Amino acid sequence: MNLPNKLTVGRLLLTLVFFILLMFDGSVLGNTAFIVFVIAALTDLADGWAARKYGLVTDFGRVADPFADKILVCGGLVFLLSKPNTPVADWMVVVILAREFLVSGMRSLAESRGIPFGATYWGKFKALSQIIATAISIIYIANRSSFDNKLDWVRTVAVVALYIATAMTAISGIVYVARARRILHLDT
Repeated sequence: MNLPNKLTVGRLLLTLVFFILLMFDGSVLGNTAFIVFVIAALTDLADGWAARKYGLVTDFGRVADPFADKILVCGGLVFLLSKPNTPVADWMVVVILAREFLVSGMRSLAESRGIPFGATYWGKFKALSQIIATAISIIYIANRSSFDNKLDWVRTVAVVALYIATAMTAISGIVYVARARRILHLDT
């Protein structure tokens, strides 16, 4: 198991810790969940960089890395849905999950035909916007009771970030569908 794959497995383990922390309320656990989330998100940057720089791309990494990313972000958003006064809307999570399932299915179909179907810049922008929106939402939820109405602006920022992330998710999904139609000849 090479370094990028170890980082991916580490991200999955951090995701489990993140979910456990999100199960409970309180600013200490919530802020700890935020820190764990950020560290897990940073391992995504590190494993991708190391895999490309040192030529350590593996079949395991090509499957496990996007899986770990989706579990971290989508799972985090699902957990945040259950929190009181959450800025996360259920329809946003549905759009995000639908896009992830659709693109994963297209990627599987392409690769089963021997056609590479890697990430695009739209996918990377989507992932970054989702990470930022999730992180801001965690900060708001973790600290909302400590500061009463003084954090209303953080909720507004979280909602705006979530709208941006949802829009980026939809746009990147459209880009991937168009790309899949072209390279997989799905319209014939």
